[in-house]
Amino acid sequence: MGICEGRVVIITGSGRGIGRGHALEFARQGAKVVVNDLGGGRDGGGASAGPAQQVVDEIVAAGGEAVANTDDISTWDGAGRLIAQAVGTFGGLDVLVNNAGIGETSGTDTSEMERIFTTRMSEAMSPEGVQTHMDVTRELADADWDMMIKVHLYGTFHCTREALKLMEHGGAIVNMSSVVGLQGTPGIPHYAAAKSGILGFTRSVAQEVGSRGIRVNAICPGYIDTPMTQVIPEILRQLVKAQTPLGRLGSTEDVARVALFLASDDAAFITGQWISPNGGLVVQ
Repeated sequence: MGICEGRVVIITGSGRGIGRGHALEFARQGAKVVVNDLGGGRDGGGASAGPAQQVVDEIVAAGGEAVANTDDISTWDGAGRLIAQAVGTFGGLDVLVNNAGIGETSGTDTSEMERIFTTRMSEAMSPEGVQTHMDVTRELADADWDMMIKVHLYGTFHCTREALKLMEHGGAIVNMSSVVGLQGTPGIPHYAAAKSGILGFTRSVAQEVGSRGIRVNAICPGYIDTPMTQVIPEILRQLVKAQTPLGRLGSTEDVARVALFLASDDAAFITGQWISPNGGLVVQ
């Protein structure tokens, strides 16, 4: 019998990467999982199940219970439909994992990024210091900023607000932040802002809803080997590995086990906190 046996769990952005790892792990532990993933794009949530249905098929083939959802949780009505589907299919909601996120909001020239990072690393060891500037923030488009904040921060807010209307007598919410939200990273100010915002939101909501027996915590993963991080320039990936005491990128399973713990009764006295599976890259 799994530690989440019979519990209804929504996991946003769970068609791939870390979210997929969450969905498979929760299902293995007996949860009934709503697998949410936008699938074909941000202009028509619900058009094609795509990755979400693939994960559902994996879960069902292994004897679990799951249903696919393709609503856009960065919008209020999309989040509402997602929560309603959980209730309509499985009769309620016990756990919400706010995982949905994006890494890039517009096309990025990976080779140019690698050139800049390599040049800056070389310059940092020279007497003149760094002369090659990144200038990401001053060139960042409003649309890119807005999309990053909408998916991460608005999505977390929308789903949490709707979930709390169901969690009258207890429940668990797990929000996905990042080590970037803890310390920042050059070149992705919009991502850092969104992930930092999720931490503040987590702390505030946890204090607000504790009287209802609802626990709210966050996970701040380090660099995890997923499609999102595979676009990182190879020189930076190697640098991250070299700076990580455990000497590797994390796996989706490493993060999923933390989410499972925070959602389970084993974490019954933990709320308003963050845990960072990062291999020692960030120690605080």
